[in-house]
Amino acid sequence: MRNLLFVIILLMSSLQLTFAQDKCSHFWYAQPASDWKSALPIGNGRIGGMIFGDPSTEQIVINENTIWCGPPLPPNNPKGPELINKMRNLIFNGKYEEAVIVCEKEFADGVHENARSYQPFGFLNIDFKDKGAISNYKRWLDYTKAITYVSYTQNGVTYTREAFVSKPNEVMVVRITADKPGQVSFKSKYTRPFGATTKAENNRSQYVQGQAYAENGEFVGVKFEGIINYYNEGGKIKANETDIEINNANSVTIMIAISTDYNIHDTKNVLTHNRKKICEKQLSQAQKLGYKKLKQTHIDEYSALYNRSSFDITFNTPVNNNPIDKRIQLAASGQIDSELLFEYYNYCRYLFISSSRKGGLPMNLQGIWNPLMLAPWRSNFHINVNIQEAYWFAEQANLSECHEPIFTLTENLIKNGKETAQVMFGTKRGSVAGHRTDAWFYAPPTFLKAHWGMSITNAAWLCLHHMEHYRYTLDKEFLKTRALPILRETALFFVDWLVPDPRSGKLVSGPTASPENRFKVNGKVASLTMGCTYDQEIIWNTFRDFLEACKILGINNEETVEVEASMKKLSMPTIANDGRLMEWTEESEETEPGHRHISHLWGMMPGNRITQDKTPHLVDAVRKSLDYRLNHNYHAQGWSLGWVTSMLARLKEGDKSLDMMQHNYFTKAYPNMFVDAHGRPQVGDMMGVPLAMIELILQSHTDYIDLLPSLPTAWKDGKVTGLCARGAFVFDMEWKAGKLISTNIKSLKGEKCLLRYEGKVKELSTEAGKSYQVTF
Repeated sequence: MRNLLFVIILLMSSLQLTFAQDKCSHFWYAQPASDWKSALPIGNGRIGGMIFGDPSTEQIVINENTIWCGPPLPPNNPKGPELINKMRNLIFNGKYEEAVIVCEKEFADGVHENARSYQPFGFLNIDFKDKGAISNYKRWLDYTKAITYVSYTQNGVTYTREAFVSKPNEVMVVRITADKPGQVSFKSKYTRPFGATTKAENNRSQYVQGQAYAENGEFVGVKFEGIINYYNEGGKIKANETDIEINNANSVTIMIAISTDYNIHDTKNVLTHNRKKICEKQLSQAQKLGYKKLKQTHIDEYSALYNRSSFDITFNTPVNNNPIDKRIQLAASGQIDSELLFEYYNYCRYLFISSSRKGGLPMNLQGIWNPLMLAPWRSNFHINVNIQEAYWFAEQANLSECHEPIFTLTENLIKNGKETAQVMFGTKRGSVAGHRTDAWFYAPPTFLKAHWGMSITNAAWLCLHHMEHYRYTLDKEFLKTRALPILRETALFFVDWLVPDPRSGKLVSGPTASPENRFKVNGKVASLTMGCTYDQEIIWNTFRDFLEACKILGINNEETVEVEASMKKLSMPTIANDGRLMEWTEESEETEPGHRHISHLWGMMPGNRITQDKTPHLVDAVRKSLDYRLNHNYHAQGWSLGWVTSMLARLKEGDKSLDMMQHNYFTKAYPNMFVDAHGRPQVGDMMGVPLAMIELILQSHTDYIDLLPSLPTAWKDGKVTGLCARGAFVFDMEWKAGKLISTNIKSLKGEKCLLRYEGKVKELSTEAGKSYQVTF
C-alpha cells in the first residue's frame, strides 16, 4: 500500500509539473479552428500566417505587411484655411450645427478611403488524402518558442504539424510528419481571389506574382512575388498545373518566401530589386540549414526577446489545463481563472514580437493578420488611440526594439504632414495629420463625419512615443536625430494654429472634436468645438516635451521662446460643477454618457500632467469622470477596456482594474484571444491590458519610481523580472503577503534613482551597468 501511495503521489507530482510547464508556455484547443477567430497566428514582424489545423484540409492564410492597395491618396484641400476660419467664427458664435455641415460637406475628403486596403498575400490549402476518423486531436501555440503545433491520430498513424516564421531567415516554415514511414500524402494549392497568378516550377515550387488593388480595379498598389517550396523526405513529388502533389512521404517541409516593391523610406519610388531572386536566395539559405537548425535559429532569435521579462503570480488554486477557448468562455461568464490573464499577457508579448520588428511597418488594426481583400477599417493605422495603445507597453516590457516601427511611421507622417499643415490648415510652419493613415503615410483628414474625423492632435500624440523611448533609454543620439525634429514640427504647428478664445483670451485649438464623442447645445447634437480637453492636453504635452528635449540638448533659441510663450497662454481643462473633468470648454450634456472613448482624461493616462503628487484635485475629477462613464452603460470595446484598466492602475485602484481585466475584458475576447471591436477581431487593440498589468506593479511616470503602487489584493505573492522604468532602469521584484521582500535594480546609464514604496522614499546613486539590491 505504501509503495502504491508513493506511485500515486509521484504520478500526481509529474502531472502537476506538466501542467505548471503548460501554463507557462502554451495554450491549446481540442478541435480545429472553425473560423478566423479561432485560428492561431504566426509571424516575424513582416510575414504572418494563420493556422487552422484541420486534419482533412489545412488552410494557411498568408500575409506580408507591405501588401497594400495604393493611390490615389487623399488630397489636401486648398480651401481649407478659409473654411477653418469660417468654422471658427461659427463655433465662437454658437452655431455648432452649421460648423459641422461646413466640415463634412466642404472641408474633408471622404472618398479616397473606400477601397484602399491591406490585403493578404494569399491562401495555401493543403488537402490530405487520408480522410479517416480522427482521435487524440490537439492544437496548440507555444508562445515561448513562437511555434504552432497540430497533432492527431488517423488510421493508426500519429501526424504532427509545426509552423513558424523565421526572422533570421525571413521564411515561413510548415513541417508535416508522421510516426510511420510513407504516410504523408496531399495536394497543395495556392489561391487568391484576384490580383495574382501562380505557376509550378522545378517540380517542387509554386511561383506567385501579384499586385494589390481593389476589386473594381482601382487603387493599384504594391507588387509582390513569392515562392512556395516543398521538400519531401521519401515518397514522390509532382508539380501539376495548379497544385503540388506529394505521395507517400515520410515528412514534408514547406517554406515560403515573399518580396515586394514597397519602399518604406520613399513610398513614391518603388524598389526595383529582383524580387524572385531575393526569394530564391532566402529559400536556399534556409534549406541549407536543415529543418532542425532552421527551427533552433528561429527559437533562439525569438526567445532572446521574449525571455527578457517575466511576470509570475502565485495562486493557491488548481492549475486550469482546459482548452483556452473553454477558459475564455467561462471567464466571460464570471468564473475566476487566475492564470488566464497571464496567458493573455504572454500571448500579447508573443503577438507584439511577431508583428512589429525594426525596419518594418508597425502593426495595424489586425496586427499583420488579415484574410480579407477589403479589411475592416482597411486595416489602416488609426492614430486617435488604436496604434498608440498597441505600443504603450513596449518599453516597460523590455521590448524597445519592437517599438521602432511606430517611430518610422511617425517620421514619415510628419514629413508628409508639412504640406497638409500649410495647404489645408493655413499654418506657415509645422506638420499635422488626420485621425488615420496607412502604408502611404498620407496626412490629410479623411472622413464622412466630423465627430470621428476632425481630430488634429493625433500626430502629436504619436510623437510622445519618441520621447518615451528616450526617457526609458536615455539615448541622446535618438533624441537629437529622431525625436527632436518631429517634436519641433508639431510644436511649431500648434504655435501657428492656436487662436485666442474671445471669452477668456487663452489659446485654444479648433475647430476640432473630442474623438468620436458628441454633446448637446440647446437640445441639438454638436461635435465640433474650440479647445476640447483632448486637444489642449496633447498640445501642452507636446510643448513640454519639445522644451524638455531642447533643454537636454542645450538648445535655447527663438523657437523655444515662442513655444514657452504659447504654453503659458494655453487654455487648460477645468472642473465642472459636478466635479468631473470637462471634456469641452463649456458644461454640456453628452449624447452618450457611457461613451467608449475617455479622451478628455488623456492628461492622466497616457499623459502625466495630472498626478496625485502635483494635481490631486484633477485626479479626483478624473476619477469622477471615469466612474460616471462606467456607471452609464459603458460602451466597452477591447481597446477601451485596455485604456480604462490602465487608467485605474494610475488611480491606484488595483482591485477594480484587475476585476475588469479578469471578467469584463474576456467578454470581448474571441477563442484565439483576438479582441472584439464593433463585432470584428482586432490585434493592435489587445495591448492596453499588458500595460495595465505592469503599472499595477511598477510606475515611473512621475518624479518617483513607484514600487507595487496598485497591487491587487489577489496578487499577494509574486515576482517580476526585466521590467523597465524611465531613467534607464531594469527591475526585478518579489513580494509575499502583499509586501515587497526583494528589489534588484540594474542601472543602464548611471542616473540617480528615486524610489517610493508605501510612502517611503529612497534616493539611489548609480553607476552605468551596475545592479543594486534595495530594501525598505
